[in-house]
Amino acid sequence: MASVPHTQYTMDPDEVDSVSSASDIELEDHIETIPDHPLQSVAADYATDQVDQTLLDDNGEPNVSRPSSTAPETMTSLPTSQLTLEQSVQNVRDTTDIVSLKVDGQLPEWLAAEVYTVGPGTFDIRYTRKVEIDGHLQSATGTFVFNHLLDGLPLVNRFDLNGEQNAVAYKSRLTSRRLIEKIHNHHGYAPCHPAGLFNTHANQTVLIKFIKSASKASKPDGEPCGARILTQLPGVDGQLFCQNLANHIQELDPFDLKPKRVTTWNEVNSLFAGYSSCANGVWDSATGEYINFSMEIGYRTTRYHFFALTNDNPRGSLIATVDNAPTGYVHSFAVTPNYIVLAVFPLLAHSAAVKYAWNESILDSCAFYPNEPTLFYVISRKDKCVTAAYQAPACFGFNHVNAYEEDQGLFVDMVAYNDEAMARYLSTDQLRDESAAMPASEIRRYLLHNLTSASSVYAQNQTYVPTISSLTARLSSLWTYASGSAAADDQASHEDLEQSNQAAHWSYWMPVATYTTLGHDLELPTVHPAFKMKPYTYVYGPALARDDATAPRLWNSLAKWNTQTRTLAATWQEPGCFPGEAQFIPRTNATADEQDGVLVSVVLDTIKHTSFLLVLDARSFKVLARADLDVIVPPSFSRGAVKSR
Repeated sequence: MASVPHTQYTMDPDEVDSVSSASDIELEDHIETIPDHPLQSVAADYATDQVDQTLLDDNGEPNVSRPSSTAPETMTSLPTSQLTLEQSVQNVRDTTDIVSLKVDGQLPEWLAAEVYTVGPGTFDIRYTRKVEIDGHLQSATGTFVFNHLLDGLPLVNRFDLNGEQNAVAYKSRLTSRRLIEKIHNHHGYAPCHPAGLFNTHANQTVLIKFIKSASKASKPDGEPCGARILTQLPGVDGQLFCQNLANHIQELDPFDLKPKRVTTWNEVNSLFAGYSSCANGVWDSATGEYINFSMEIGYRTTRYHFFALTNDNPRGSLIATVDNAPTGYVHSFAVTPNYIVLAVFPLLAHSAAVKYAWNESILDSCAFYPNEPTLFYVISRKDKCVTAAYQAPACFGFNHVNAYEEDQGLFVDMVAYNDEAMARYLSTDQLRDESAAMPASEIRRYLLHNLTSASSVYAQNQTYVPTISSLTARLSSLWTYASGSAAADDQASHEDLEQSNQAAHWSYWMPVATYTTLGHDLELPTVHPAFKMKPYTYVYGPALARDDATAPRLWNSLAKWNTQTRTLAATWQEPGCFPGEAQFIPRTNATADEQDGVLVSVVLDTIKHTSFLLVLDARSFKVLARADLDVIVPPSFSRGAVKSR
């Protein structure tokens, strides 16, 4: 199959505001309020049959039965010089037409799937403002920078793989064009809700907090949702969804990738209170439940409301509330057939959580307290209550690997770091610094032992976590924040830490969760989907391949770790290549073989100045096929999704 070449571009932000609003008006005409379910689409214009939803027709050629919408040509060409890793953290254009990629190698004949990824596509937005110089107004150019991989405005990618035709089709879309224009006009971005930014300065004054209306509905492309992509939610068929680090769910047309509407979890169900949530909810394929939580910050403590959605109850219901936990940043959690495990690392909100509640970036609102424990809260799915709590030495983590039950205990596997340095390393300025090196990680298996005994201890000792998040402290911190006193704010953080140290033994009654190290230097972990919530052997993901010459600055290999022998089972690596998340696609109609399938990853090739789709045999790590995109897909720390056909 012939390749259809296309050119890589960078965005000229001075031209972004020339994007016509006609497409926005056209989109709004298709959007209506759905009374029965906020995410259920009934618009006839988007109702297409299964064949029309594919990017490839029966002959393996681009499906043009339904034309894709065109994107405005507002880009400029990228220089053709040798690409460096720093240059890969750049603005890119989307590919809204279906592109048939040249496949080098042979896809397995059984492989028929849609692969979706999401990550940053826009980092820098230039703007022009008036400044006074020597008594005269002159024009000056500034740049607003989204300073984290979890903050960059999203680029959604879709790949259709057809093994019988040995074909791969590709298209992509920047899903926050409206916001690009607003930032260009307002010289910054101030979300009207907490957790809207992970590590980016809003470049706006505190006055904007009073002016902005949190109740005003966001336009479909006005709320960046780029932390996770989902191919389904219970009760909603045939749609595509993206989530952010707050509580927003953005619905996309799965064929066109065009944003259709945005809603929040508390709009799905008013019981899911709070303005923050977890982007990485968990599917239980055995029960058909989608499990997640909303985070409600109160004057005394923070409530983590865990809920479940099913096809029979698409609006969902509460499972249980953890109401005695500190206000921490939680990127993911673990689920087993009978339990939910919430790990709260000591990356905790300071200043009585006022900065967090007032929409500052997450990292600016939190501090890492090395003398505080990591807490594990265990929720019984059957009894719908918190049943136990454990403590462990301070650490930090983003992603869980897997969890399962065994011998009256729980095994919880995760990627862990000694502190929050990794959260800061994923900042744009760090990734553009050629002297920076990525922190080391460990694959840890925590043992939450003897649940029966731990449940008895919890029932006797459960209490509120000691904090200074009282009303008085919040009012004091509010004045500190509004007055802009950095020294006073530092003092408040110091007092937070001092009181925390004074209460260092508040968790003395909690049993200790011990851990063993299963592997090293792997992130964005994945396992065979049939082995989730069960004992398993292999975990896959992008990894650091270290040598004595230089410290890696980004994941430069794909790795397969054996958790039973705690050894590195296989690796893939090529010079100048930096793979993203490896998604596991199991062989269809296969027996329960943990290695029977393929791994699919989008790889940045800095030598060839492009990205490519890599398909590996999960057992041997042999390269089965690769398909050059002829465009760059920037590095991502967000999670993708697979839909098998």
